Amino acid sequence: MEQTIILNLPYDLSEQDNEKVTAVYSEMDGWQAKTDFPCWFGTPNDAQYITVSSKPSGLVVIGKVNGLIWMGWITKLCAKLSIALNREIYDAESEKAKPRRR
Repeated sequence: MEQTIILNLPYDLSEQDNEKVTAVYSEMDGWQAKTDFPCWFGTPNDAQYITVSSKPSGLVVIGKVNGLIWMGWITKLCAKLSIALNREIYDAESEKAKPRRR
């Protein structure tokens, strides 16, 4: 089953931050270095894959891997990006991202 998550990573990052993101990508398990776009474990033509694309709404992560692998991989990606960019990266559609009512 294909899964999708949107992370709160802006698409208009500075060149320096883009380099940090690219470095994190290459450190992630399953990195496919010989593709034209970021992907892990395979490409969308394969049985298993994870890929990302930067959109105005955030970093869209799409994958077709085992659910446990998906959760662990996304958790690790968010942690590594948070450290590299010195800001918290998380699911943009989560409760945390919604304004809090007082």
